[in-house]
Amino acid sequence: MNARKSMPHEWQVVVVGAGNAGLCAGIAALQAGVHSVAVLESAPKELRGGNSALTKSVRFPWHDRSYIATLLGEPDDHRVDDLLAGRREYTEDDYLDDWLRVSGSQVDAALIESIIHRANNAITWLHGLGQRWVPRKNPLPGDVPVVFDGGGQALQERNFEQYERLGGVVCYDSPVTGIEPVGGKYRLHGSGPAFPVVCDALILASGGFEGNAQMRGHHLGDPWREVKLRGVPFNDGLPLAAAIAVGADTAGNWRKCHTTPQGIGLPSYLLPGQMSRSHELTRYAFPHGIVVNRSGRRFFDECAEYSNLAYVTLGQKIMDQPGKIAYQIFDSKVINAGLLPDSYFSDPASIITPTLEDGARQLGIDAGQLLDEVTRLNSDPQAVTHLDAPPFLFVPVVSGLTFTYGGLSVTENAEVRGGGEPIDGLYAAGVIVGGLYDQGYPAGTGLMAGAVLGRAAGTHAAEYALRARAV
Repeated sequence: MNARKSMPHEWQVVVVGAGNAGLCAGIAALQAGVHSVAVLESAPKELRGGNSALTKSVRFPWHDRSYIATLLGEPDDHRVDDLLAGRREYTEDDYLDDWLRVSGSQVDAALIESIIHRANNAITWLHGLGQRWVPRKNPLPGDVPVVFDGGGQALQERNFEQYERLGGVVCYDSPVTGIEPVGGKYRLHGSGPAFPVVCDALILASGGFEGNAQMRGHHLGDPWREVKLRGVPFNDGLPLAAAIAVGADTAGNWRKCHTTPQGIGLPSYLLPGQMSRSHELTRYAFPHGIVVNRSGRRFFDECAEYSNLAYVTLGQKIMDQPGKIAYQIFDSKVINAGLLPDSYFSDPASIITPTLEDGARQLGIDAGQLLDEVTRLNSDPQAVTHLDAPPFLFVPVVSGLTFTYGGLSVTENAEVRGGGEPIDGLYAAGVIVGGLYDQGYPAGTGLMAGAVLGRAAGTHAAEYALRARAV
């Protein structure tokens, strides 16, 4: 429902942000026994869903056929056997190794490990809330073999339905701009008829500062002021800044972000409801070819990791290249083998040329250096990829910023720290949490962390609010 002037302004629990993490927090709080929960969402109702509505998968450990079959609702279906044919289990140790190896060293390893340990329980909880999965098409090694039925858009619609069924209220068009601790409670300031809002316990789940050009320039550097968003424009970082202003500790790498290779047709931002458009613009098939900059030089090891573990690193590196653009190049072996998504060919900016020189000329790439690069590659017997069979497909790519890494320091119970200790009644979940990523990003971990910490935040916030009113 929309906020109205007659709406109460005092709540037991308030959640800022209606993404997956925020709604999981709201649901968990209601399940824990509070009866008065409001989610404050900066977007209008027709554009609700956040970045969560633009994704499709969550990474979790799995061990056997029965677990996957339960999520698919097909315990006796041979399609489950076909889906898992040749695939081994994905253990918690596998998960932790992928996350720590790809993300870099400057992360909160204990927090990450605790999220992974709670992942299966959270998936079972989500399944009980009505979330459903379908087989993943063409899964890569390390991919969870299932994705959300209907993708992130349907995930969020089911989250909203469950939250409102339990009695939760959503206040749309209600961006939070300030937090004020008052007499053991929190008063929130912002625009819209819902304000001022007072609550016993506060959960921040409002994303990072990716939608704020000034904050991007300050923390990420000037080139990032004009970057295109591979997500919604509503995450302005103001709740994050407000929490820091009242003493919250920070964590994570504030100079890095989740940025991926995208087709150059990427708009300035995306909106909920554009999930298909979002996935059509992804350019993650780079391990089948090479990636060069305008100088014709490779700047990235295309085959060092599976693309679902390396795509963010490539997205970050593109921002450092001349013109902030790069080119993925493939030969006819790859084209004829059907290894590339249809969107690679339907992209108006893609070209197929009989020679590398012709492609370089058309796209303004240094042809001499490109030929030198390809000659070195083709003469290396250890190289996984060779470009030696014309014609060649050139696909221009740019960076698309999804979310930022710097955020708040939290405990395993999602309590926000201040001066190294938990701040009474203040919790955080989702991308606003720092310390989960330092460099790269293992696909599907964001929704998992959001669900686990969102559930923890909602449960503990409810317990805090109930204790506060019992005094």
